Amino acid sequence: MAFAYEQFLLLLMAFSTCFSSTSSNSSVKPQRLVSRLIHPGSIHHPHYKPHATAQDRIQLDIQHSAARLAYIQARIEGSLVSNNDNKASVSPSLTGRTILANISIGQPPIPQLVIIDTASDSFWIMCSPCTNCDNHLGPLFDPSKSSTFFPQCKIPCLFKGCKCDPIPFRASYADGSTASGTYGRDTVVFETTDEGTSKILDVLFGCGHYIGYDSDPGHNGILGLNSAVESLATKIGRKFSYCIGNLADPHYNYNQLILGEGADLEGFSTPFEVHNGFYYVTMEGISIGEKRLDIAPRTFEIKENGTGGVIIDTGSTISYLVDNVHKLIYKEVRNLIGRSFRGAIIENSPWMLCYYGSINKDLAGFPVVTFHFAEGADLAMDSGSFFSQVSNDIFCMTIGPASNIDIKSKPSVVGLLAQQSYNVGYDLVNNYVYFQRIDCELLSG
Repeated sequence: MAFAYEQFLLLLMAFSTCFSSTSSNSSVKPQRLVSRLIHPGSIHHPHYKPHATAQDRIQLDIQHSAARLAYIQARIEGSLVSNNDNKASVSPSLTGRTILANISIGQPPIPQLVIIDTASDSFWIMCSPCTNCDNHLGPLFDPSKSSTFFPQCKIPCLFKGCKCDPIPFRASYADGSTASGTYGRDTVVFETTDEGTSKILDVLFGCGHYIGYDSDPGHNGILGLNSAVESLATKIGRKFSYCIGNLADPHYNYNQLILGEGADLEGFSTPFEVHNGFYYVTMEGISIGEKRLDIAPRTFEIKENGTGGVIIDTGSTISYLVDNVHKLIYKEVRNLIGRSFRGAIIENSPWMLCYYGSINKDLAGFPVVTFHFAEGADLAMDSGSFFSQVSNDIFCMTIGPASNIDIKSKPSVVGLLAQQSYNVGYDLVNNYVYFQRIDCELLSG
């Protein structure tokens, strides 16, 4: 007999209450949980390719960002529907260029590299025994060898000798990949800012014993950070922050994620709304230098049918704006530098605005591009965030048109390149997101 997901949630809430009351007597709830973040171009990333060119990397970023945009638009339109009796998480790809967090799970703790995704509520890892997990990173987590692991049963085992019927876990992905297994509970270990470790007891997660994909995913699971009740971000203090430094620097080692009450909520703030699991912010305008672009006030609003709006996202590297706004920026940039630089075309991406030249040498005086949000919050992009050096002598604008994917919903997306040099904090209690421009190294002490 199928176990309805609604029944599972009711059981989960009751079971969590019971468990948290017992565990709170034996431990102090951690306040500041830290995970180092590894971006795709880092020497610490498992898929780092030292001989890859800048153009190779930007082409992968373009492909992955386009897939992410298509996924966002498709999910909004409700075209990604699971037929599974249990809740499924649908994500664009298991194999894209993504930001990884380093956490450990179990006792003894086993390190795992997992994708962080602000649009997902899932937390799952590959578990032993595992079918089709040959390309996993480091040791697989074996629940039978962890002294703190408990299976999540459909009916709680409250007496000695009772048999657990574990709740099945399944996640489906837009590229056809899947992960399936059972739900369980165990201790998750994070670093702390004083170079120690801190434990979160009794965390619910999916144990993936079968992974269906055709290539090496470059990770061991997913860490979802949206505001759903099942999300780890919701369960641990309802606050989190991440700081992203220079994504073009393979040696930069200060990108970080902080979960819990110790998350850095500093700088200017703007309210967010959650729709379809995405964080939507209210964009009120865009400036290039001192010039405010002539954008109609309602351009970025979410329409009554759920289309439009502006999403802040960790899954896309490139940012996308609705077509009429992209055309305004395109025109303004051409007016500023089009007479000084010769245009270039990137193969397979003719929509990108590119020129021959060097960002560091030739664009030192390029004006700051600023996204203006409600209640006075700004996200300012210098030339290193607004442009990307795609080869030794070609740079391109890192904002594309939302029509790059032919789907009706066309939201705008603020990607990771636009968030470089910022600590971005999420207050899930009051529904505010914070932007603090800072070198992430200053937050690591």
